[in-house]
Amino acid sequence: MANLSTIAILNQRKGVGKTTTTLSLGMKLAEQGYRILLVDLDPQASLSAVCGVSDSEKGTLASVFGGSLPGKVGLQDILRDILPDYCCYLAPADLALAQSELGLIFRIGREHVLKAALDSISMDFDVALLDCPPSLGMMTLNALNAADTALIPVRPELNHLRGICLLGTVIERVKRELNPHLSILGVVVTYYNHTLSHHQKAVRAIQAAGLPLLPVGIQESKAASENSSPDLDPAISVSGDSQAMSHLADHVSRWISRHESKISSIERKSEFDLEPIDKDTSK
Repeated sequence: MANLSTIAILNQRKGVGKTTTTLSLGMKLAEQGYRILLVDLDPQASLSAVCGVSDSEKGTLASVFGGSLPGKVGLQDILRDILPDYCCYLAPADLALAQSELGLIFRIGREHVLKAALDSISMDFDVALLDCPPSLGMMTLNALNAADTALIPVRPELNHLRGICLLGTVIERVKRELNPHLSILGVVVTYYNHTLSHHQKAVRAIQAAGLPLLPVGIQESKAASENSSPDLDPAISVSGDSQAMSHLADHVSRWISRHESKISSIERKSEFDLEPIDKDTSK
């Protein structure tokens, strides 16, 4: 059985670069040879729109999820090829996904719908990147239940810190009650300007809070600003900067390798974990 590595990209705040990070990271990983599935879990369908998918004739995730009743379409049937030269597909969303989310509230096993859908195509992909909506609703809960790890994009703003801590609490609760294998891959600063003292202060606060801040973007922005003219903007967008995104992709690729090795080790152990032979004590 193939090992699908699933990463939820989430933050309950808007405008932190979740969608751009999902797309850019997916394309970089596809260029490295991974078979990539991008999953748009936001009813606003920003990821679908930026990928050029605006119609729902072939179906969207709402058709797969259903609502209070199961959907009638398989995940494989709605996938769109968005990077023809590489294996990179999109499971698109539309506004109907909001209605699906409401219907799921009344559904038995509502937290496991996405996981079951991903299991159905696990042989066809290496990595699934889940672009979550800016909320902690049913779509995000499904993503966390289906994910192996979570990647949290954040702006370097002090008022974002409390939200990240809250999100960490939610992830720990999901890990405790639904998905014991869930981990946090890290927090990635999506916009950083080393000349702004409040950006520097926010990064130090994230580190002081013990959050797993990934070493991506901040170093690149410093190096870029040192080699640039004073007229250039020293700010950097990790989700839009090619060099920074390549470094993030390399970091994620190393995590994928560790994850695959861990799963393979567990599977090998299971193969040799034979049931003990019952001794005949009737004599």
